[in-house]
Amino acid sequence: MQDRIDLGDWTGGYECPLNKIRKEEIALALSDKKVLMVVPERDFNDEDYDRVKKVLESKGVKVTTGSSYVGEIRGVKGAATRSMVDVSGVKYYDYDALVFVGGPGARRFAEHEKVVKLAKDAEYKVLGAIGIGVAILAKAEVLKGKKATADRSVAEWIESKGSTFTGQPVQVDGKIVTAESSKYAEQFANALVEALQN
Repeated sequence: MQDRIDLGDWTGGYECPLNKIRKEEIALALSDKKVLMVVPERDFNDEDYDRVKKVLESKGVKVTTGSSYVGEIRGVKGAATRSMVDVSGVKYYDYDALVFVGGPGARRFAEHEKVVKLAKDAEYKVLGAIGIGVAILAKAEVLKGKKATADRSVAEWIESKGSTFTGQPVQVDGKIVTAESSKYAEQFANALVEALQN
């Protein structure tokens, strides 16, 4: 089935009903999918978190926010959100994908034993990371032999863990989706959606 039926300019801006049906099929297919967004308790990138979460939820994905404790967590720009689960007690198999959010706090999370173990245990799930959050996947050694992109400040470190740093805005290698920065958050989230459909 085609993703889009092009009826030319004569439609006057009217969207073909088949396009609407396709969007509804995608939302229905994703409505049973669950994603855990792993977010540092402080100094996470607000834009990474907000943009990715909005795209995933708009596609019907159930998103849970997890951190090192249950309660209020704060982004680097002061935005607050609530962690619903403590990642030290999370079972990776309860989720279809795990997404690691970037920001300065992600550097600390790359040293958090339970966060790194969670990423390692979920190695065969869809895994996503954006910006500095990619360092968590590298520390868990799930990027070994894979192509990845990230914030340039961690590029050398990621390569030292056996990954090929591509410098692309968004990089997909199998079930692993990485992004350079929040500038590409929507593209990153859409690549996650595609990975969840496969």
